[in-house]
Amino acid sequence: MKKIAYLMLCTMIVLFSCKKEKNYKVYAVTVQLEYPVGSALSAVDGVKVKATGRNTSFEAVTNKEGKAVFNLPADFYEISVTDKRTTGLSTFNYNAIKSNVGISEGWNSEQVVKLELEASAISQVIVKELFTGGTPTDNGSAAFKHDRYVILYNNSNTNASLGNICLATSMPYNSTGSNNYYGADGSLIYLKERWMPAGQGFWYFQQDVVLKPGEQIVIALNNAVNNSLTHSKSINFNNASYYCTFDVATTSYPNAATYKTPAESIPTSHYLKAIRYGSGNAWTLSNVSPGFFLFELKDMTPAALGADVSYNSLYGGSTVLVDKKIPVSWVVDAVEAYEIGKTNQKRFTAAVDAGYVNYTGELGYSIYRNVDEEATKAIAGNTAKLIYSYQLGTTNVSGGSTDPSGIDAEASIANGARIIYKDTNNSTNDFHMRSKASLRTN
Repeated sequence: MKKIAYLMLCTMIVLFSCKKEKNYKVYAVTVQLEYPVGSALSAVDGVKVKATGRNTSFEAVTNKEGKAVFNLPADFYEISVTDKRTTGLSTFNYNAIKSNVGISEGWNSEQVVKLELEASAISQVIVKELFTGGTPTDNGSAAFKHDRYVILYNNSNTNASLGNICLATSMPYNSTGSNNYYGADGSLIYLKERWMPAGQGFWYFQQDVVLKPGEQIVIALNNAVNNSLTHSKSINFNNASYYCTFDVATTSYPNAATYKTPAESIPTSHYLKAIRYGSGNAWTLSNVSPGFFLFELKDMTPAALGADVSYNSLYGGSTVLVDKKIPVSWVVDAVEAYEIGKTNQKRFTAAVDAGYVNYTGELGYSIYRNVDEEATKAIAGNTAKLIYSYQLGTTNVSGGSTDPSGIDAEASIANGARIIYKDTNNSTNDFHMRSKASLRTN
């Protein structure tokens, strides 16, 4: 009898708990998408809009007028949208992001949050993977941080030339740092002027390099040697097909600890050269929140851009921290990372990258691009070669992520598949944090 009474009491407690509602107030927030005048796209229903608060995120979809309505608890939100559509033979990306939208008591439900979408091109050459965080040392005392690399990939169906492609880093280097490019109105000062600051310097190829469809190129950004001989979990760059950033001229980056003489197997023609216009003897790319982008020079040489002071921007009024104003129309691809668990600020505008991927350093994690499952399966004969049950995501980590397609891209490529990667110019959609950099063998 006591057992029955106990069970009845437990049941009553459960039922009472289920009836309890979350004790917070929500506010109706209307978001209006505004497409550029004369653009190929106009408002449609079903476009997903995302509102990201400090600890949670919400999604709503637009109606046919391009309006989406949220019911949000009080918080500061980053509201973003990506609209990717194909019209005829052309594909268009339209992105927008608005930060620090404060929702609190007294919010006027009649107020409309306007998102002004910006057009961005679909790139032939994309960043497939970026590794900057470093790997744990064998004795566990620290992390080795001089084994950075980037993999560029031809995501298109035609040959891609890298001859005029340059590698650049954002300012500030860390997304958590004080950002002197924010104006009094809370927006980036280069948003309306349509340029991006390339901090400190940039790298370029000595000669043209052509990637066939589905081909990639590995570029060691530090120590282009077999680093695994010293740290077993690090990267072996001793490969004749690899490229590297190595320019030890006194006017470039002569830091010997960061740039060891490359492995003999790497031809000197594979050394990328540098144009330096800021301070420092090593090129800076954040270990915890990199902002990395590619741009293509238009009608000028690397040396000419470096010497042309009309492209200079003095960061925060400094005479030492010189950046270059890279026109948005030159930007080929970009990826922005936020440091997990910290307060971050956007450095890239929506036309360059409308989102971000969470990242943490020192654990051997990389930033890896997601597979476009629909486009990949559309390639004749591809489906049977795809390997699913991807196991290298980081959803077990606070702030971690994985590839929503479930496709193991590296295993599928090894199995003969051709991979098409996601490219919406929104890193939240396009990338995830991978638990093991793809070039690691241990």
